[in-house]
Amino acid sequence: MSRPAPSPAAPPFPARTVPVPFLAPDTAREHVDGAGPADGDAAEAPLTWSQRYYLAEVDAARAHGRGLNVPRLYRLRPGTTEAGTVTALSELLVRYEVLRTRVVRDPAGTVRQRVHDRGALHLAVHEAPAGAADDHARTVLDGLVTPPLDVTECWPLRAALVTEDGHPRYLALAFSHVAVDAYALVPVSAHLVERIAEADPVARAAAPAAGTVARGPREQAAAEASPAGRKAAGRALRHAEEAYRRMPAAVNPAPDTRPRPSPRHRFLHRTSPALDLAVGAVAARTGESPATVLAAALVALDAAGTGAVPHEDGSGETRYGAVHLISANRLRPETAAAVLPLSQPVPCCVDTAGAGFQELVRRTAAASLRAFRAGGAPPDELAALLATVARERGVRLDATPALNYRPRSTALPVRPTTAGELAAAAPRSVTRWTEADPWRASHYLSADVDASGIRLLLQVDTAVHPPEWAERRLDALERLLCAAALDAHCPALPTLG
Repeated sequence: MSRPAPSPAAPPFPARTVPVPFLAPDTAREHVDGAGPADGDAAEAPLTWSQRYYLAEVDAARAHGRGLNVPRLYRLRPGTTEAGTVTALSELLVRYEVLRTRVVRDPAGTVRQRVHDRGALHLAVHEAPAGAADDHARTVLDGLVTPPLDVTECWPLRAALVTEDGHPRYLALAFSHVAVDAYALVPVSAHLVERIAEADPVARAAAPAAGTVARGPREQAAAEASPAGRKAAGRALRHAEEAYRRMPAAVNPAPDTRPRPSPRHRFLHRTSPALDLAVGAVAARTGESPATVLAAALVALDAAGTGAVPHEDGSGETRYGAVHLISANRLRPETAAAVLPLSQPVPCCVDTAGAGFQELVRRTAAASLRAFRAGGAPPDELAALLATVARERGVRLDATPALNYRPRSTALPVRPTTAGELAAAAPRSVTRWTEADPWRASHYLSADVDASGIRLLLQVDTAVHPPEWAERRLDALERLLCAAALDAHCPALPTLG
């Protein structure tokens, strides 16, 4: 059994802290090749591709004082005790090793993951004023998620218990993105609902298959290093090269001497009932998903700013548009139920020439399927490939994610709409600038979707685009989709204005 890992610092502003000790089975006998104990303290392995991607994003966000932490707030069942909460969290840490894994950087620059088999997580306990547990829990969650988590020094998880009159009411958790993505929270939520929490939409989104042994981070790293994994990486890199050789060159913005806003990354939030109706109507007409409809609109916006180019075989002209999609890479049972990040951006490049918007949706669906099948690849090899293709083409390429579509437990209504209905819905649109964690992207659109509609969050890097660019971008997106909802023959390329 390995020695206990040093306990990380407690979360900010706790009233008191309670240790959550965990003691996992000795993993030394179970490790896969290359993932054995490094120094008797814990088992080590290389980082997975997605962990490397997210670590680079987390490092970049920390320079801006942000952490890319993933928040979750669970309402606890009546009768839940503090001791029961500690037990449920301890079981969670034992069950999912990525939650007790730190990142190790050596002087040579090598980065590895170290899985500890014993230690303790701090649980901060906050007593809420009488009748104010709901608001107090959200405040506590904000306090947990805002400060960056340095996964080289502490666990990739912060936890706080909110009590009222001495009775546990809420469990607040903040995860580092190096440890989880949105899909990884499904089995985490299922575990907590089974033990202490009330019903949770994430837990209901998908249940792990019965009898499935979920893959851990060391097993995933070994799978990626195997011959089959290298074959998959080669397939992904070939797909990426094809996309990089076709995607439009990034537009070099005109010099702007005006003072840039601070902070550098700005975030434009929009909810629009008209957009919800339009996306649902186009999805109903085309038979494709709302995610594909949004992706096609982004492809159209990208292509609208470029010129036509001769087709490779001389048979005419092409006008490509590109969008980077977040691929979840969870097609197998052992990864579908895994608690570790398996998401990476994959390029999706579509020829828009000669297509109306309905046809563009069809083309985007086919291109998206190819992109998702190709999946992720080692981030350093992707970056080197991008630099090589950009140099050979003599252009600048922007290979940053552009769309992260995140459906929740309920689906967006998919049905036809009318001009009158769109006009009546338009005044209820709400657009505002908000705070968020920055990604290494000139622009990044997140779409959170549930029964209440689509919530768009567009990040803009003001070193590349001024804030008003983001406003024009979302306006053009909505105009295009509303036009396509009413006209099956709507042109694919909008006027950006």
